[in-house]
Amino acid sequence: MNFARMKPYHLFSLLLFLCACDMREQRSEVQVFTSVEQQLQRLTEQLTEAEAGDKLEEFIVHYDEHAISMPEYQTTLDGRMAIRNFYDQLFRRQIVKFFQRTSQEFIHRDSTIVEIGTFKKEYVSPDSDSTITLTGKYWHIWQALPDGGFRIKGEAFGYFHHVDDPTALIVDGKTAQPNEAEVQRETPFELKAYNALMEKGVRTRDGILRASFFTDDGIFFPFADTAVRGMDQIKPYLISYSNSGKVTIDSISCYTYAFDLLGSDLIEYTMFKVSWRLPDRSGRTEGKGIRVWKRQADNSLRLYREIGTHNHLP
Repeated sequence: MNFARMKPYHLFSLLLFLCACDMREQRSEVQVFTSVEQQLQRLTEQLTEAEAGDKLEEFIVHYDEHAISMPEYQTTLDGRMAIRNFYDQLFRRQIVKFFQRTSQEFIHRDSTIVEIGTFKKEYVSPDSDSTITLTGKYWHIWQALPDGGFRIKGEAFGYFHHVDDPTALIVDGKTAQPNEAEVQRETPFELKAYNALMEKGVRTRDGILRASFFTDDGIFFPFADTAVRGMDQIKPYLISYSNSGKVTIDSISCYTYAFDLLGSDLIEYTMFKVSWRLPDRSGRTEGKGIRVWKRQADNSLRLYREIGTHNHLP
C-alpha cells in the first residue's frame, strides 16, 4: 500500500480503522483472560470445598500426574501420588471449620497461568476442641489442557506467621530434600549462573545484590511474612534481613529442582540449603520455592514474582 499517494482524509480513515481493529483485539484478549480467570477461580473454590469436606478424590483430580507441590515445612512432593498421600494424612488431622482462598493475581504465560492469592483456614484436631487459625499465601501453577480444562502442575503455600507446631503440618518428616547432584533434571546454564550469584549474595550478606535480582515491580513472598511489593519495599527488606544478627554462612547451595520455559520467560522450582553459625550456636536451614523469571530488554532475567518456603528440620 502506497501511503504517500493517499489523500489525507483517506489516510486518517485508515488509521482510525487500524486503531479500532487494535482496540477490538485488545478487548477480545481481555475477555478471554477474564473468562479463564473466572474458570480458575471456580476450580480453586472446588479445590477448597473438597479439602474442607475431606473429599480426597474430588480434591486430587485437580492435580497433574507430574505436579510439584512445595508446602510450608513439608519437603517437596513430586507427583500426584506423593501429593495425594500428603493431603490424605492432612485431611485426617484437621476438622475444617472455615476455609477460604481469595485470588489476587493471574499471570498468563501461553498455556500456563500462575494464580496467586491469600487464604484463611480454621480447624480443630480430632483430639482437641481448640481452634487453630492459619493465614497465608498460595500459588497455583495451572496448565491448560486440550479439552479446555486445567490441571495444577505446581503449587506452593506458606503462612504470614510462624506456626507453633510445624510437625502437625508435615508428613514423613524423615524424607530428605535432594542435593543439587541428586536432581535428575538438566538445568540451563543461565539458571546455574544466577543461582551461583544468589549464593554469593547470601554468603556475603549483600542485601543490595539480592534485591537487584528483582524487577522494579517485582513481588517477594518470604517465609512467615506478608508480601513485599516493589523495589521500594524489596531493597530495604533484604538489606535489613541480610544485616540482622552476627551470622556466618559456612556453606550454601541454591539450585534448580525443575523449570518450565514460557516463551522468553520461565518458571523455576528452586531449592536451597544453608549451614550457618552464630557466636553461641550453629545450625542449618533448607527450603524451596517458585520463581517467575521475566526476560528484560537487555536479555537478562529478573525475578517478577517469588515465593519461598522452609522445610521443618528435626
